[in-house]
Amino acid sequence: MAELDYPNGHLLASFDWLAAHLDDPTVKLIDARTPREYAEGHIPGALPLPSGAFRATGGVPDTCTAEEFAALAGALGIRPTDTVVAYEGTGGGRAWWVFARFGHQNVRFLNGSLKHWAAGGRPVAIEPAAAPAAVTYPLGAVADHMACSLPQAVGWAGKDEVLFWDVRSEGEYTGADPRNNPAHRAGHLPKAVHLEWTDLTDTATDMFKPAAEMRALLANKGITPEKEVVAY
Repeated sequence: MAELDYPNGHLLASFDWLAAHLDDPTVKLIDARTPREYAEGHIPGALPLPSGAFRATGGVPDTCTAEEFAALAGALGIRPTDTVVAYEGTGGGRAWWVFARFGHQNVRFLNGSLKHWAAGGRPVAIEPAAAPAAVTYPLGAVADHMACSLPQAVGWAGKDEVLFWDVRSEGEYTGADPRNNPAHRAGHLPKAVHLEWTDLTDTATDMFKPAAEMRALLANKGITPEKEVVAY
């Protein structure tokens, strides 16, 4: 399915589009998987995102500052005029979000997985991409409306016009699988609805489902355009 089939299709990159732009120096690929996964195979030219990138200093899970983002983007050789394409999964999604939040004008998420990219006969590299030449990244306007701070979340809790959407696994939502949380902190925010992000993708292709199908899934959970939605 082409990215133009979606209302905001410019936020996605199709396999065909990316294949046609692999040699374009203004297109920068970000591989946000683990170092082991990157070493086992990646899209040619993709830059590995350092572990813990875009997280605040001090080991907390908050997002880095705008200045820290600019320093990392510059170290990756990315300019504000470049098209950034991130892949795959939650790491790729977070990379897309951080670039968009800090004002990068053209950032896309690859619509599909590396597995299906390769299955279509498209190239996969084993050797790491050449180290980029660092540049100075001047910050644009920061889109703070794309982030919800903890104080904001506390203030919005219980408000009918705000809906908290838990995109994690069922076990994390119910508390059966606390993951990295202590047992007494397992579970979800009060009144949060659950719809795992992978439910919006087609298991046969790893691409997003058609827009109408996704709208129906979201509406079934009360996630509608009239709501202020906070996903976590």
